Amino acid sequence: MSDIPAQLPHTDSPLPGAEPGTFCLPTGYVQRVPPDYFVDEDEDGIVWQPDVYPYAASIARTHGCDTIIDIGCGRAEKLAALARRYPEWHYVGVDYGANIQWCREHWEFGQWVEADLEKDVRPVTDVEAVSGSVIVCSDVLEHLVRPDIAAAAIRGLLLDGAVKAVFSTPARERKVLPDQAEFHGPPDNVTHVREWASEEFRAFLRSCGLVVEDFSYTRRNDADGAPSTQLILADVHRR
Repeated sequence: MSDIPAQLPHTDSPLPGAEPGTFCLPTGYVQRVPPDYFVDEDEDGIVWQPDVYPYAASIARTHGCDTIIDIGCGRAEKLAALARRYPEWHYVGVDYGANIQWCREHWEFGQWVEADLEKDVRPVTDVEAVSGSVIVCSDVLEHLVRPDIAAAAIRGLLLDGAVKAVFSTPARERKVLPDQAEFHGPPDNVTHVREWASEEFRAFLRSCGLVVEDFSYTRRNDADGAPSTQLILADVHRR
């Protein structure tokens, strides 16, 4: 396993208007602390971030991987959709509280790991599962008071043999205009601590020792089709 400390110090990379300790958000942005706990129980039929998991599967196929590790899996409905399409693959879902309990009670596939993403920088210790896997962290970091700890965990998984990491998060500049109150926080979603503009989020990932290899906008859901979600492919510098 990689030799990383229990908690990595966070150091913001330079970005105009950002202050240290703000995770690359601009000066004056108001974060919501604490946020409400996100219980993944929407039953309105809308699929959020519908293209993220198929994208992760395409990355896995490109690199010959057969394991998907879902960091912050919620109730893992989209992971289950992948399992139906690729039943021969191995799936690891990581979450805590009501969400991970629901997965253990309702899904017959997968390995379900309970971990606090704001404390545990080694949420998956199964070396065989990590090696050759693709990591998904889909619309999770905006829910965390300390997203740098989760980013450190993902960096550690990449150093331990995971091939790539796929991130998604709302793109603030595509949701609201700079002259609107929400642009400066807090977000209207009460389970979100913050929402990054795309330049800020890429700077945050770089500040956590990750290498941004690809960036695009994708649909936030399959109802309105608005391309207001950031989709990032990331890796680490490898020896």
